[in-house]
Amino acid sequence: MSESKLTRYQALIEWVFFHHYSEGDTEVHWERSALEHGAQELGIDLPKNLGDVVYSLRYRASMPPSIADKAPEGKHWIIRGTGRAKYAFVAVGAAARVLPRTDLVVTKVPDATPEIIRSSALGDEQALLALVRYNRLIDVFLGVAAYSLQNHLRTTAPKIGQVEVDEIYVAVDRHGAQYVLPVQAKGGKDELGVTQAEQDLAVCAAKFPNLVARPIAAQFMDNEVIALFELALQDDEIVVLQEQHYKLVPAAAVTSEDRALYERISGSNRNK
Repeated sequence: MSESKLTRYQALIEWVFFHHYSEGDTEVHWERSALEHGAQELGIDLPKNLGDVVYSLRYRASMPPSIADKAPEGKHWIIRGTGRAKYAFVAVGAAARVLPRTDLVVTKVPDATPEIIRSSALGDEQALLALVRYNRLIDVFLGVAAYSLQNHLRTTAPKIGQVEVDEIYVAVDRHGAQYVLPVQAKGGKDELGVTQAEQDLAVCAAKFPNLVARPIAAQFMDNEVIALFELALQDDEIVVLQEQHYKLVPAAAVTSEDRALYERISGSNRNK
């Protein structure tokens, strides 16, 4: 792909990568100041928030082909935080982003969202978090009693630096086990990135060491469907533990056929 066909952020991240990469590297470390040096050399106008460049490559834009080609076979590049204003391109085996499946049953849930909340939500992410909260979708998804503790927790995580968790829940199950549930939410054109789950786990380990961390991700899909994921760490990589799709509807829109299907699913799960 020629530079003329790259977005300015892709062109900039390409410059940063190749000014720090050596052939065969699987980790490429760099600092935020490299974005300024690259912008000056390439004549690119930087945003006031330099973090937007990293955010874009994590959740919106794809890595330039020239960078992707340098990943070992079967691996993909992600950008991890490694300290305050420090980052690393890291080649991982799992996908860099979590994408909803297209073949799952959509569970209809009677919509309990107050109208004033629906009419006042600011942006897709805030709307998504509100819908999940007011309809207790975390409870439905995990089979626990979950309680929202804090929105947009800004903090630091060891060896990562500054991070933000979209929402933190705490929860208890029927056996009394207690959990902390960091939730990341993406709407619009943004996609779920595995680096956010890694950061959420690091925050939970530091701030809630006595609770079992279960990272949750929420994504708006087409037709107002909400995808929920439970993520886990396996062999040092983020994987999807379970995924369910929900749609908030008027109570009358849940038909007898829907209820029969859900009973079949519930009965099948009980028998496992």
